[in-house]
Amino acid sequence: MKKLIFISLVTSLSMGQIYRGAELRTHESYLYGKFEVRYKPAQGDGLVSSFFTYNDDYPNTPWAEIDIELLGVYDRVVDFNTITWGQDSHIRQHYVPFNPHEDYHTYGFEWTPEYVSWFIDGEEVYSQVGAHIDSLHYSQKIMMNIWNPVYEDWVGAWNSEILPRFSYYDYVSYSSYTPGEGDTGSDSNFTFLWKDDFETFDYNRWEKSDDHTWGGNQSLFIDDNIHYENGNMILCLTTTSDIGYVDYSEPKVLWARQHNNSLNLQFSEEIDIHSATEISNYSIADISFLGAFLLSDQRTVNLIMDTDHLSMNVMGVFNIQDDSQNTMVSEVVWIDIPEHLGDTIKINTGGDMSSGYYADQIWGSDKEYGFIAGNFQTINNNVDIHNTDNDVVYRSSLNRLASYKVRLKPGAYTIKMLFSENHYSSPNDRIFDIVIEGDLVVNDLDVLSHASINTAYGITLNNIEVVDGVLDIYFSADNYGVGYAAAGPFINGLEIYLENALTSTSSNPSLFELEKPFPNPFNNRVSIPIITSQKSNISIKVFDLVGRKVDTVFEGTLFSGKKHFIWDARVVANGIYIIQSIINGKKYYDKVVFLK
Repeated sequence: MKKLIFISLVTSLSMGQIYRGAELRTHESYLYGKFEVRYKPAQGDGLVSSFFTYNDDYPNTPWAEIDIELLGVYDRVVDFNTITWGQDSHIRQHYVPFNPHEDYHTYGFEWTPEYVSWFIDGEEVYSQVGAHIDSLHYSQKIMMNIWNPVYEDWVGAWNSEILPRFSYYDYVSYSSYTPGEGDTGSDSNFTFLWKDDFETFDYNRWEKSDDHTWGGNQSLFIDDNIHYENGNMILCLTTTSDIGYVDYSEPKVLWARQHNNSLNLQFSEEIDIHSATEISNYSIADISFLGAFLLSDQRTVNLIMDTDHLSMNVMGVFNIQDDSQNTMVSEVVWIDIPEHLGDTIKINTGGDMSSGYYADQIWGSDKEYGFIAGNFQTINNNVDIHNTDNDVVYRSSLNRLASYKVRLKPGAYTIKMLFSENHYSSPNDRIFDIVIEGDLVVNDLDVLSHASINTAYGITLNNIEVVDGVLDIYFSADNYGVGYAAAGPFINGLEIYLENALTSTSSNPSLFELEKPFPNPFNNRVSIPIITSQKSNISIKVFDLVGRKVDTVFEGTLFSGKKHFIWDARVVANGIYIIQSIINGKKYYDKVVFLK
């Protein structure tokens, strides 16, 4: 994807490369094989950390790539791609159930004459076959780089305050293609040849890119930004003055946002846990903080307040330190206050405001909804959209879509997704999956198999639970489609209807009463009282703020009387947790704060 408009490598600063990146490539080129890397990519909007193969003999032989690209803007997406003759992109923005930037994972692909298959932590997750794979029959070099593209619709908006950024590579290995006669890979089709653990730079295997870039890249690659330390090869993205594996920049607050009685603050870089969790380092007039927690990305701090009402939307942040001992002495931060859109939300995805539908927008900390990665396509107003009276919404579409987010109050929702295929005419032209709140809800969606071109088609999903305040929708292409602008997963409109708010207040106190957990905040154990006047089926589970179940407190039958269920939290980390109580099929939720 990154080289769709690349014409040639250049050595000029006239193209506006005001940052410094890094790239490593093999001297040798390889035809087919199993290619594997273990790395922890850099996080931060607007940047890419990659592992790929690339035919750099263009134009003597056709340009080709096989890509694994980790975009810093995503916390649940990995990009897989092949670029073939004619610069055709075949991208899959693949959903993963973890944040790739928080730890090392092993990524790889098998390249054969018949297929390219991608793997994560040894498990095959995606494969491509077909004529475009047949065209990949020229040798390619193994490459890694870190850079910041100009394409906001792909990587998100760039903010230089996040610099420096580092991507850590633990090892790279290569196994040759030996069908049925190897010692590794699928069906023993590959033979292990070498592995580089990056203890030192191997001059015989690798070449450091220096003083070159391409159109669409905001950084110039320099060899000083390739560093070896503690068994890692580290690729650096820096300013022009502070190059190399060094950090002289103090942390900065990128944004702050209120959510009920808590505040989330995201910093420009990973910060020290001790300064991050010291509540005296945060100040808002007339507000007391009950606790401060550093989330797993090490950049986001969650603050618990003694109220959900802010008399002012400004706060002070003090003495926050990063891992390099750089200290932010003080900073005044504006707080984004949520603007609840109501219990019914309609969005014209890919289009303007129309007939009760909100206009689409890019997601951000100050937004109530929006997309990450994608572009707008609108067909002519004289095109009739069949099976609907709402032609305006169906004429515009959001394409090449990877993720969509909507801020919602905790509850169970009906989600209606609106589609009209306006750009392709044959089934199988593009096929994609949809993941909502971590669950695969639509598999292999081919809109043209349900409705002809320029025809409205809808998918309605009921009882979609949102407990963390954000509806997360992810799209992954199985067949990307020919072209670029109108390719990939798409959607024309989104409608969201509240079914039931998640609450801890009983609607039928004559049958049962659910009291508030106490104490809250708590240390080690919290009591969850339930009073029932009849036999009741009860389930009590605990979730973290991203919706992952961390414990089951009770599942079974409770006869009449009062029962105190105890959650022992000593095995989990400090933080905020959601207690889900299901009583005779009705769900209730409470937020508790665990402070050891």
